[in-house]
Amino acid sequence: MQNLPVARLAVLGFVTAMTSFALFDDWFYNLVLVSDPEAREVWETITDLGDSGWMLTNSLAIWALALGISRFAANRERWQMVSRSALFIFAGVAIPGIIAMTFKGLIGRARPYLHETEGPRGFDPFAFEPVYSSFPSGHTTTAFAMATVVTFVFPKAGFVAFPLAILAGFSRSVLGAHYLADVIMGATLGTLGAIMIYRWLAPKLKL
Repeated sequence: MQNLPVARLAVLGFVTAMTSFALFDDWFYNLVLVSDPEAREVWETITDLGDSGWMLTNSLAIWALALGISRFAANRERWQMVSRSALFIFAGVAIPGIIAMTFKGLIGRARPYLHETEGPRGFDPFAFEPVYSSFPSGHTTTAFAMATVVTFVFPKAGFVAFPLAILAGFSRSVLGAHYLADVIMGATLGTLGAIMIYRWLAPKLKL
């Protein structure tokens, strides 16, 4: 995965997101939006898969625990590798997430919550307000970043991690929190951001 052509994938993701913005966002919003309270409860649970809170908290906890154990354990190198891997996972999720949050505020796209008044083309750049923070989807960014970094650490886990990331991204549209273009761009940013973090950190952490 580390050898993927990042520039081409970035262009593909951006072009796909812009195509959705121009042609499909309004249609997809009306197609998948769920209003039934019981169904929304299920999707709200699923959407937590993309919540960076549990990812960052657990990766930091594992890093600290493994680092502590490595000071006393006989298999010190193994626990040091665990601590370095956890640190990589933290950085691989946190940095793309911060980038996504920055872009959200700068771009200021209206969320689907304002669909009736703003529609899919409503913008308030530099607003840095929750209702104008639709592009890109932060949950999708961190879900795909997490899937990518976990796949680097545990290659076979990708067969589970990426379908879960796709489900988390889809949930954002189902709940009316993001348009399709937001989700596509979030997936692109999360995946490519994590790859770039790996290329930067892997030699330093000796992963």
